[in-house]
Parts: sequence; structure tokens; C-alpha cells
Amino acid sequence: MKSEPADWYRRAFADDYIWLYSHRSEEKARSEVEVAAKHLPFATGNRILDIACGAGRHMLAFTEIGAQVTGVDLSEILLDKARKRFDEAGQNAILIRSDMRSLPFTDQFDGATMWFTSFGYFPTETEDLIVLTELTRVLRQCGWWWIDIPNPVYLKANLVPESKREINAPNGTAHVIEKRSINGDHVVKTIDIDDPLGHRSYEEHVRLYTPERFGSLVREAGLTTLGILGDYDGSPFTPKVPRQIWYGVKKG
Repeated sequence: MKSEPADWYRRAFADDYIWLYSHRSEEKARSEVEVAAKHLPFATGNRILDIACGAGRHMLAFTEIGAQVTGVDLSEILLDKARKRFDEAGQNAILIRSDMRSLPFTDQFDGATMWFTSFGYFPTETEDLIVLTELTRVLRQCGWWWIDIPNPVYLKANLVPESKREINAPNGTAHVIEKRSINGDHVVKTIDIDDPLGHRSYEEHVRLYTPERFGSLVREAGLTTLGILGDYDGSPFTPKVPRQIWYGVKKG
């Protein structure tokens, strides 16, 4: 069995990532944040931390409904994209480069979010638990949280082993091959790109959590669950839906 590189995420979230996932639009982020705000004890003026904020789509959407947003990410490239997004929108945000296992804050946030499979990146469950305990630590008492991870039952039943696409990318036409597999308790995605700059390859390794196991980690970290959604439209969680979107509050 092939083992995952311990720091694959340091290479994966670079310039190519931005155009590979350009279909994730600001419009979609707005509708997803609208669903989140309906389920969470969100209030105008809330101070929100977006962990693994990427290019800042969800941060901007929260800003548009009255939140004060801070984002952390390990990728300076994605943070720069987020800064440009906020500058163009004429909005304010605090954006900091940081490892999610060691957040540079105290208990100052009313809410914290992790969108689009930003959890499960590290070699051990212990490190994943550290992420949750850090999230708990930076929340104010009874602050709310929102974490979006895959549903492993659905993923295993619907995994597409290989797909190909041709993209009009910044460097010209790019031919992209994406291969997916289950390796133990991880889903592994290999991305091969050929464009005028040449050939590049990336890997993504994400640990899959059953609802029972993730719920146990959440409780161990000091968080209380209010509910689980099955998709971004707010539909309920069942074994046949693609996501597990957990939300709740810090224990009082």
C-alpha cells in the first residue's frame, strides 16, 4: 500500500489549483453561506475565522451579510488571490499565513468555518484532533462552528476512477487527467497536467471519517453538534448524500 506524502498540501495548493477549480464561483459561495447562516446562530457583526480559507470566496460571502472575517491558509498563493478578491470588492478582511494546527489567535471569534474538505490532511488522526482543538480554543464561549467533509459511504459507492478534461488555462490549453482511488482510510487524487509549460503532477490525500468517528473527535475537542447536513442546499444527511456538513457550538 502506497503511503501518503506527509506534506502533499504544501505543493498542491499553488497556481494550478486556482484554475483547476475555477468552477467554484462566488455565486455558489453566496448560496452556500446563505444556507449556513440559516442553520447557525449567526448574527450581523459576528467575527468569523475561515480555516484553510483558500482564495476567500466564502469569506467574501460572509462579509456581504455583515460579518467581520479573518482567514488563514498555508498557501501564500491562495492568500494573495484572496487579497485581490477583497480589494476588487472594496471589502476588508484579515488574511494570515498559518498552519491550522497552530492558530495565532486567542478565544476571539464568534464562529469558525472549514469548507470543501479542508479537514483530514495530516498523516495521523492525532493531528486532525489538534486542528479541532485549535478551532475550539479560538472560539468564544458558545461560539459556533461549521465543518464540511465528504461522506465516505457515498464517495466509495460513486468514485470515478479516472476523468479527463481540456481546460483553457492561463498558459494555454491544458490537458488534465485526474485519477481517484481509496487507499486505506484515505481518498487519493492524482492530477496530471500537460500544457505549453510542460508536464506537472500533484497528489491530494484526505482521510475519510465516518459520522461516528468524526462525531467522537468533535466531542473530544470540546464541541457540541447541532446538526449534520448532506449537501450545500441544506438537505439532511443520509448515507446516500455526498457530504457531511457538521455544525454546532463550543461547549458552554
